[in-house]
Amino acid sequence: MTLERYLLDSNIFIQSEHNIPQDIFEGFWRELGSLLESGTAVLHQTVADELKRKQDPLVNWLKDLDGVEPMAPGNETLEKYLEVCAWADEQNYESRALREFKAESRADAWLCAEAMASDLTLVTYETASNSIKKVKIPNVCAGMGIRCIGGFAFMRAQGFHF
Repeated sequence: MTLERYLLDSNIFIQSEHNIPQDIFEGFWRELGSLLESGTAVLHQTVADELKRKQDPLVNWLKDLDGVEPMAPGNETLEKYLEVCAWADEQNYESRALREFKAESRADAWLCAEAMASDLTLVTYETASNSIKKVKIPNVCAGMGIRCIGGFAFMRAQGFHF
C-alpha cells in the first residue's frame, strides 16, 4: 500500500499565511512543516518560484525546514502539461483566461500536469466554477481525472489539530 502524497497549490501557503497566521496558529505551521519535511506534502518548483517572485515571507519559513527541496517537473510532466493545456483549450474559456492559465509565471497548469504525471493529490483552496473568465484547478482536475481536494479536507485527512 502506497501512502498518499499531496501537491500543494501556491494558495495553500498564501491564504494560510493571511488567514491562519503563524503567531496565532503555530500548530498549523508545525504540522504543515512536518508534512513537507516527511515528503507527504510536496512543494513544487513552480510554487516556490511564485512565492519568490512575490517576495513572500514564507520563502524564509520554507528555507528553514529540514531537507525540503522544491520538486522539479518530472520526466512525464511536459507531456501532461500539453494535455492539460489542450483540455483547457477545448473548453469554453475566454482567451484571456487561457493565457493566464498557461502563463509561464503561473503554477496552475504545471501543478495539474505534475499531479497527473506523479500520481499526487493536488491540494488547493480554489473552488470549482462555471465561469469562463478563469480556468480553475478543481475544474481541470475534474475534467482530467486528477485527484484534487480542498485545503480543509487536506487538514482533516492529515489529522491537523491546533
